[in-house]
Amino acid sequence: MHELITNIHIHTRYSDGKKLHREIADDAIKAGLDAIIITDHNMYVKGFDGYLSKGDRKVLVLVGEEIHDKTRIPQKNHLLAIGIDRSHARYASSTQELINSINKTGGLSFIAHPYDPELPAFKEDDLSWEDWSVSGFTGLEIWNNLSEFKVRVRGIPSAVFFGLFPAFLAKEPPIQIRKRWDALLAEGKQVVAIGGSDAHTLKYNFGPFRKTVFPYSYHFKTINTHILIEKELSGDAKKDSEMILNALEKGNAFVANDMISPGKGFRFTLENRGKQWMMGDEVDFCEGQVLTASLPFEAECVLLKDREPVIRVQRCRQFSFPVKEPGCYRLECFRRFLFERRGWIFSNPIYIR
Repeated sequence: MHELITNIHIHTRYSDGKKLHREIADDAIKAGLDAIIITDHNMYVKGFDGYLSKGDRKVLVLVGEEIHDKTRIPQKNHLLAIGIDRSHARYASSTQELINSINKTGGLSFIAHPYDPELPAFKEDDLSWEDWSVSGFTGLEIWNNLSEFKVRVRGIPSAVFFGLFPAFLAKEPPIQIRKRWDALLAEGKQVVAIGGSDAHTLKYNFGPFRKTVFPYSYHFKTINTHILIEKELSGDAKKDSEMILNALEKGNAFVANDMISPGKGFRFTLENRGKQWMMGDEVDFCEGQVLTASLPFEAECVLLKDREPVIRVQRCRQFSFPVKEPGCYRLECFRRFLFERRGWIFSNPIYIR
């Protein structure tokens, strides 16, 4: 398998970001990313998808859209549309119609920042997802880097601290989202988890001083989605984009905070009789199945089955777990970073039916 480090949920100056596609691509190349997915608010900006190069390095740019009903106050129910070729914003007033429209055109849909509480100190509304009656969406954004600011800030002093020292911000995907994800999985649904940066880059003036807060370069080194594909990228933008989207739709991916330690090389698989299945795969239960994990660095690992932890391994880089019964299995990995135990890697499930 070939692993692609991908940053999802990025805004440009076409909506409320601070840079254009070319500048953002340069930052992504510098950060060592393989692909980025742009999702401007309620607009699909044509003509920027494909490979962009800088020197002998390049990054694949995919263009999508973040859609929400602008007439609703507060503007809840944000949806990421990926793998589309036109705007779907005209369906924003009905989340189910919006999902249906994206599905009809072969796109993928991910509920953005499902838990996004209000931040009174900055007059920021609660933008959490509310319409859980919908069906047919591809997955959830379980970790949104910018939304975590609203989760973690308790007042002006902590906001200033995180703004000046953003490396301290990302701690783990909110438990409210992980519980919702597990509940959907327990219903037998295949729900793909992604991580999103929600990269805008914010600029503030403090008297004569100007500060760029949460620059794109910070986001690109933090919450990324690592996608596993069967073949190496060919250099053909259309074919490579299709390969990435197919893998993402299946959930052949994991979410990592690459600032703690690079997540590249992590694997969570199911093995039996010389065959191997990866994250996102579905397989019938049988005797002799073993779940295995391999990590690039030592970490605390928690294996969950149908919401509940079944094993916790401290300070490990590899472990095996014999499967005794069917279920939905996923892995969470934690490491200490900047004086705290923090979430590092969160796998998509392996479905054993």
